[in-house]
Formats: sequence, C-alpha cells, structure tokens
Amino acid sequence: MMKLLQWRYSLLLLPVTLWLSVDSAQADVTCTASMNSNTVNISNTITPTNANNASITGTLTYRCINNEPVSRYASVCLGVGSSGSDNTISNPRYITGPDSSKLAFAMTLPNGTLWGDSRDSVYQTPALLIPPNTTVTDSVVIKFSLLPGFGNTLATHGIYSSDFNVNQKVLTYQSDVEQTSFGCETGVYEQNQFPFKVQATVVNACKINTTSDILLGSHPASTTNFTGSNNEAINMTCTNGAPYNIGLSPSNRDINGQGVMLDTVSNSYKLPYQLLSNSAGTIWGNNGNSYATLTNGVIGTGNGNAQTHTVYVTVPSADVKPGSYSDTVTINVNY
Repeated sequence: MMKLLQWRYSLLLLPVTLWLSVDSAQADVTCTASMNSNTVNISNTITPTNANNASITGTLTYRCINNEPVSRYASVCLGVGSSGSDNTISNPRYITGPDSSKLAFAMTLPNGTLWGDSRDSVYQTPALLIPPNTTVTDSVVIKFSLLPGFGNTLATHGIYSSDFNVNQKVLTYQSDVEQTSFGCETGVYEQNQFPFKVQATVVNACKINTTSDILLGSHPASTTNFTGSNNEAINMTCTNGAPYNIGLSPSNRDINGQGVMLDTVSNSYKLPYQLLSNSAGTIWGNNGNSYATLTNGVIGTGNGNAQTHTVYVTVPSADVKPGSYSDTVTINVNY
C-alpha cells in the first residue's frame, strides 16, 4: 500500500519588504535597494498651518548585478511594512514625537496607490534585461505626505520620527535567461534589508488668521470715558504648547497703547484713545519686542486650534469736531 504525503507551504511577509527577482540557488543576480541616504525628512518647519499637507518625495533606488557571462532578466518588487515604533501598515501611518505624540502620514506610489507590503500595494518594475557582468540601476519616486483629519495640528514642538528597520526583509525572486512571467507573490527568494527613517520637526509658531474692527459707535461731543470692544478682534493659531505674548501698537507707535484716531476726511482732527486687555482697564501696549521683554502685552499658550482675544478701547472725551475717526493698530505676536 502506498501513501501520498502532501506538504503545505506558506509565505510569511515581514514588515518593510523588498522583493527582487534573482536565482537564489546560484546567486547569478544580486539586487539591493536604498532610500534617500536612509532618511526622508518631510519638513523641518511643521506648524499648524502645514501639519495637514506638508509633503516631500523620496527616491528609492534599486540595483541589480548580473554575475553571469550571459544576459539575464530580473523583476524587482518593492514593498514596505510597519515601522519599528508603529505596527500600522494601512492609511495612515505614524511618526512618533515627544511624549509619544504622533503625526499621521502616508506613503504613495507614482500611480497614487498607497505603498504597503500586500500584493496590491507593492511596486513591481517591468522585467529588467541585465547584460553579462553588468549592473542595472533604476529608481521609483515615493511621496511622503502628512494627512488631514488625524489631529496633526495638535502636535507639540519636537522631532518626530519612525525607523523602518526592524525585521524588514528583502525578498528576492528568481531571474531567468528568458523574459518569463515574473510576479511579486510567487517564487524562490533570498532575504536582505534596506532600512530607512521618516522624520519631521514641529516648531513653535503662531499665525494670525483674521482680525475684526472695534466699532465705537456714535456719541455726542459731551460724552466722556466711553468704551468699545470686540471679542473676536484677534483670531490666531499657535503650535500646541507654544507660549506667546501679544503686543498692540497704535499707528503712533506708543508703547503703552495710547493711540490717536484721525478724522477720515482731512486727517487733521485727533481723537485720543487707550487700548485695554480687559474691562477692568488693564493697559495693552507693546513695550518689548520679545516674549520676555514685552511686559504690557497679553500672554497665552497655543493649543493647535484657533484662539480669539478680546480687545477693549476707551476714549476719554468725544469733544472734537464731528466726523468719523479711525486708526490702525498693529498686532505683534512673540513666541
């Protein structure tokens, strides 16, 4: 009696994989790969303004050496799994910063497909014809993009990075003297590595989004000490955790916020006013040009979202020539 023994085989794909066509038994073709001197730096100046869309392209270069005296064909398949600090291989991926905070990003192939390690997300080159004892070099451009919708604007100051170098293997498939049908999912392979790092740096920064006028209304000439305000006079966004100090400077550049409005017809008549940071009468000026030296400004801490600040104005007397009066105030943000 005879028994038929059936063996089952399975292929385990390890994170960050590079599949390269080669004859593993004879090593007649040897292939290697490298990414951008091993580091892809998305940006050194990530702020809430560009945290959702900053991007850069990285060049993944691959080389195949034909060690035989006859020409051979090879096909290169490039894939990437998870990083050493994050096991996510779908969209999004993450780079990690201070206190384990993260930035979401994606790696995209030239055809717009997300780069991964599954059969439908690797990059496979056309068959390469390699002459005898010759090296063939080519490359593919990968786009690295920060993604909206994952809280990137809430990132705090610091360097964010992830190393794609843990258990990442190169899977090398058979080559042939003829242009046969190559594929990324079948074949005999060798293992190798091509580690690289993805990083970005979040910096402290502030941006004024919008400003709104303070309208004081109409008053008789006998009116004294009247006040106006606007609780959305300043709308700004600063990096999460970034301390800031806002100074206000009237057009006459008075460091204590004592400005003068001019009539809008002749610019000859003046109406003094005082800038304030609250209804209690605290002076709001601009007596310094840095966070530390500005002592009559308004301090705060960014949270990555839009924040508003109310500006108050008081006018000691309306006893001037009737007309419309205005002045322009400069906002100085120190961080």
